Amino acid sequence: MGAAKTAPHSLQWLLSTDRNGVKQMGKVKGKKKSKRPEYVVICREFNRAEARIEISVIDSGVTDHLMNNLIKMHMRDPHKRYFLTLKKDYQVYGALFRKQIETMSIKNNKRIVELGVELDGNENDKNQDIL
Repeated sequence: MGAAKTAPHSLQWLLSTDRNGVKQMGKVKGKKKSKRPEYVVICREFNRAEARIEISVIDSGVTDHLMNNLIKMHMRDPHKRYFLTLKKDYQVYGALFRKQIETMSIKNNKRIVELGVELDGNENDKNQDIL
């Protein structure tokens, strides 16, 4: 038989060029390392003394340990609620997130997750908690 045919260009060259064979500028050769996503915790607290809602943000040191502690704090004091979102999403939609969390109308927003909420409970249980 014969030797296998080799491609005229290497695969890396082929991936870094466009259809016309022109080298694209700004492309990084090699594979990017996957980093662990960075999170932001948004705290919504009802301040009874001033009768207003306060929103604060934790954007550094958000670890699994911290999130577990925040869930426990929410169980002890249900007036404090904690929401988790990606840091990059918060940098883009931060003002919108704060507004939605203040009004609690985030049912259809997939970018925000409330910590300590049972997602498989039915609506009747949630209404009983409010009353």
